[in-house]
Amino acid sequence: MKGIITVLALFASSLHAADVTEQLQQCRSVTNDLQRLICYDKIGKTGSASSYTTVAAATTNTVVATTEAASSNPVAEFGLEHKPKARKIEAIDNVSLELQSAGQNKLGFMVFTFTNGQVWRQTTKEEFFIETGSAYQVERGILGAFYLNKVGSNRKVRVVREQ
Repeated sequence: MKGIITVLALFASSLHAADVTEQLQQCRSVTNDLQRLICYDKIGKTGSASSYTTVAAATTNTVVATTEAASSNPVAEFGLEHKPKARKIEAIDNVSLELQSAGQNKLGFMVFTFTNGQVWRQTTKEEFFIETGSAYQVERGILGAFYLNKVGSNRKVRVVREQ
């Protein structure tokens, strides 16, 4: 009698192990990191992930579709990474712009308005000579910095995007 109970206990535990292995494989097939983590958590809490993987497979397609629709023109969004409403965009290293007008704010920093509507403000008190209607380039620096220079010139000034 003890032998039959032992055999049944071993058989039941091996069936449960095979079921958990299947569920782990289902979780590995989930592509989204957060959804995969939730799937593994479901296995740990309830021992079953089958109901979650079908829901995750259905929602993964909608997440990808909305991310593709959210990406817009990278030139129009260049320099807005630090703004709260900024979305993740394709990273570009520089943008060529034509200067429409320039002025100074109350603190004495230069404010540059370009023909495409972008407004950039100087962040350092360096002397920087400008010409309205000339071509300028804003390039990405390290640690989130942006630099403005006239095309063909080596002189740069650090700027931050206002609009």
